[in-house]
Amino acid sequence: MVNLEDFIRMAKADIVLGIIFAALSIVFYIGTLSFPKFSIGINPKVYPLFIIISTFALSVMLMVQGIIKLRKERPPSTKTSAEKGISKPSSCDVSLPKGKTALKLIALAIVILAYVIGFEPLGYIILTPLLMAFTMYLFGERKPLRIIVVSILVPVILYWVFRTVFRVPLPRSIIW
Repeated sequence: MVNLEDFIRMAKADIVLGIIFAALSIVFYIGTLSFPKFSIGINPKVYPLFIIISTFALSVMLMVQGIIKLRKERPPSTKTSAEKGISKPSSCDVSLPKGKTALKLIALAIVILAYVIGFEPLGYIILTPLLMAFTMYLFGERKPLRIIVVSILVPVILYWVFRTVFRVPLPRSIIW
């Protein structure tokens, strides 16, 4: 399925990307050291630290995975696609979405742009359920009850978490 050269190239890419993201995690961690500390509510650096530590851990895992691949130095299948009689695009070929998928992504980009433009005047509570419902429907969810429940419940829970736990005010709306 994968020839030896591609297998080694992917393993090296895993190691290099792991190193890059681990280094970026360290740089961002150093940046959080200057964050102010508050005695009320959650410290403002808790969420960034969670993301930074998670990124660092995943980067180390990626590096270890690449090192293990290089030590094995044999792909899952040593036969190339040509030997199996299968013509397959190389891993370097980039394929853009086509057809319905491309149209869905363009529609989603337009709706997200409208969401960003309307976020401040209309608010999080009004726009986010609409965006979630549109996205769910666009990508195949057809059960109306599920769309309604998820698109209302998730934004309300997230609003509560940001408002009460993180103490981050989100734009409400023109009516509330």
